[in-house]
Amino acid sequence: MQIRPKLHATACISLALALTACSTPNGNFPSLSKRPYESADPLAIPEATPETQTTSMPDRLIGVTQSLLARNRTGQSQFAAALPASRTSAQSAAGATFGSEGWAQAHVMLSRLDASRADSVAALGEIDHLIAVERDKGADKGLLALLGAVQTEIADTVAGQKDVLAQLFATIGR
Repeated sequence: MQIRPKLHATACISLALALTACSTPNGNFPSLSKRPYESADPLAIPEATPETQTTSMPDRLIGVTQSLLARNRTGQSQFAAALPASRTSAQSAAGATFGSEGWAQAHVMLSRLDASRADSVAALGEIDHLIAVERDKGADKGLLALLGAVQTEIADTVAGQKDVLAQLFATIGR
């Protein structure tokens, strides 16, 4: 490999100038001696303080969660009240032809049954939102678990209602 003479000469001159700059005693260069903090004892890592966890629902959330649970119970009561007529209608429409009177009536009944659970579905949406807000505020794991228990209760109700509706729609055939 051959290096061009002009390029080689330029590189050598640049290197020589750089090395001579390092050897000048008159300059304002930083000292290479140890700094005081480098000789001191290393910083101790503070012991982690245990995170305080909420063990009971705060007063500010008791009313809200109780209201959501009551709303869920209302939705479930309305659903349960509408279920027998809807079930009877679906069973009588089982095997009915698509679009027939019995088929259409069963679909109307199931639509009403679905609408009757609106309070439960709305309560689930509200508890989901409340948990998101509290998480954004930095709520501890204990509070999130307490709110999660309310969420689970409501979600279980909504899931049960949804399963019943799916079974009834399967009975009449969509």
